[in-house]
Amino acid sequence: MTIDVEEWYDGDGKLNLTISWDENDPVESQFNDWTSEDFLDAIRNACEQELSMGDEVRPSNSQGLHTTRESKEDIS
Repeated sequence: MTIDVEEWYDGDGKLNLTISWDENDPVESQFNDWTSEDFLDAIRNACEQELSMGDEVRPSNSQGLHTTRESKEDIS
């Protein structure tokens, strides 16, 4: 399974991520119906599990995630 993530910056200097996969692959094709919000939820859940922050508050200097509405594969 190969999921590619391309990082790029827009004109305002914001980091964007473009996620791509093989839409015909039997495993990866599960992502074909995912929305940008689905990807953000998966990333948030993985981060929460990895960080195990519990009741700690996110530091004020941490960056949030935002989405674009260009296509289901684009998250910025």
